[in-house]
Amino acid sequence: MARRRPLTPEEEARVQSHLAASPSDRNAWEEEVGLTRLLHELPDAPLASNFTAQVLLALEHKGSVRRPKPRALRWFGLHRPALRAAWAFLLAGAAVFGYYAYEAATRATLAASLTTVATSVDRAARAVELPGAEVWQDFESIHLLGRAQAQADLELLAALK
Repeated sequence: MARRRPLTPEEEARVQSHLAASPSDRNAWEEEVGLTRLLHELPDAPLASNFTAQVLLALEHKGSVRRPKPRALRWFGLHRPALRAAWAFLLAGAAVFGYYAYEAATRATLAASLTTVATSVDRAARAVELPGAEVWQDFESIHLLGRAQAQADLELLAALK
């Protein structure tokens, strides 16, 4: 606070009472006061006649400086928009190719499974001799005959009572 302006009598009394209670702070305070006095005794540094122009030029230059891109972007050429688009198309093409390759592999696996099942069913059909089509030729009549017998049995039971 003493660097910016002189202390008021109240502030000076408070500082002195604090320094009387703390000898280590007194040494630091005395150093600070001495340094402040030396800084005030230094002569002002002369400014260049075009100081403002130099500051504005430095600010303009600092604003236009481009930071280098990260190494990973430079390795693959991703700091250029055209190369970025080329890489995006390449990755999209690889993804589409991968998807269709996966689908083809899945279909091939499914076809192999169906072939195995069909072969197994064919072997099972040959192992068990199934009746020919002529057995099924009279199915309707045989089926109706079975119903008629059940009806006749019910009439016989009713007559026996």
